[in-house]
Amino acid sequence: MSQDVSTEWIPVLPEEPGPRYLAFVQSLEKDIESGALKPGTRLLPQRDMASQLGLSVGTISKAYSEAESRGLISGEVGRGTFVLRRRPAVNSENPSSTLNLALNVPPHTGEDVLIASILEDIVADGALTRLLGYLPHQGLLHHRESMVGWLAQLGVPTDADHLFITHGGQHGLSIALGMVTNPNGVVLTERFTYSGMIALSAQNGYRLHGVDCDRHGLLPDALDRAFAETKARVLFSTPTLQTPTGTTMPNERRQEIADVIRRHDAYLLEDDAYAFLFPEPPKPISLLLPERSFYILSFAKCLAPGLRIAAMIVPDQFRDRSNNAVRATGWMASPLMAEVVTRLIHSGDLTHQVQLKRAEAARRNAIADEVLGNWLPVVSETPGFHRWLPIPAGRTLIALVAQAAQAGITLAPPGALQQVDRGTLGVRICLGHPKTHDELRRALIELRRILESAEEMSFV
Repeated sequence: MSQDVSTEWIPVLPEEPGPRYLAFVQSLEKDIESGALKPGTRLLPQRDMASQLGLSVGTISKAYSEAESRGLISGEVGRGTFVLRRRPAVNSENPSSTLNLALNVPPHTGEDVLIASILEDIVADGALTRLLGYLPHQGLLHHRESMVGWLAQLGVPTDADHLFITHGGQHGLSIALGMVTNPNGVVLTERFTYSGMIALSAQNGYRLHGVDCDRHGLLPDALDRAFAETKARVLFSTPTLQTPTGTTMPNERRQEIADVIRRHDAYLLEDDAYAFLFPEPPKPISLLLPERSFYILSFAKCLAPGLRIAAMIVPDQFRDRSNNAVRATGWMASPLMAEVVTRLIHSGDLTHQVQLKRAEAARRNAIADEVLGNWLPVVSETPGFHRWLPIPAGRTLIALVAQAAQAGITLAPPGALQQVDRGTLGVRICLGHPKTHDELRRALIELRRILESAEEMSFV
């Protein structure tokens, strides 16, 4: 690659109503399309950009994230955030000509029709009225009891007193963090972590520290050192089908991680969004130290992200504070959406959806293995909705993302929390967003062509 173009581009944000982060993205896109902003231009760091514009770091973080998801920019560890080449125009008659492999959504399995029928039933049987008032912060008892039953099927015993219904997993994570750490506090995570955690860090000032991992997830010795060196009191982890790397931690390793957490008098925030993909899910680390764990299970991946419903199990000592935290951040999760989930549990339709999504995950992973072969390492025997693509030797992350954008494919590199060797860098390939198997295959074939090409993209 040629030398990076480095200019202090500051957008002119229109004085119009609407979210400021979207105004930023629209200004960025306009300047790229007009040629005023050249490919390879390094953008200011997020805090500097926020200061220049008089906006919060959280707003700029959201803007950068949205711009990256649209294929406008790409960040590379240790180097910065760069403008990509002008995006190809999307054919209005074929909107799928731009394929998104960056958004980690579950594949469609008829959940929309199913949810629509449940909503019709709620209206028809007169239940809607009782769901539209101010209801308990923790969630209605029969909703919580239904979710307790669902968790029991996944091998996670609990009771309704310790289960809280939240506005999705992100809301639960935000609540839990607020109770076990302070602004500017250190939060340990896997070296590559969930983008929502990075957004929370930017919004609330948490200092994220990435911990070394291998193909089985977090390394106990590395976690032990990280606790000792940073004095952190909390670990956020996704032991099962970790995003973005797709690793699944074996039971023996989970016990070792639990021992480290207890030894350092720390707390665990465990995201178990993908447990349903396993016929027999791995035992959560949270069950090994329930007095020190917040266990979060969202219904986004097994049903639909738009429901914004999750179940969070909290330690006994945090029950009262959790109740107040839900009240303070939204009063209650939507009882209407919780009712939808409850009815799907009781009817058996949620179990059927899980079976369909497992089967679809297997089909899409088979396509990925067929097309990309040795490019994609297998890190879990259970197929998920995403795969980890290491960057080949001699390549750079930003060049790969840029070339994919030129080919009409959106890739989003993960947030890396510390400087790592180039050989360990990679991108998460999300298999669920393309509507059809043909679309997915087409995107992966194009990605293979880019990987096999010896030509690096250069910025001029």
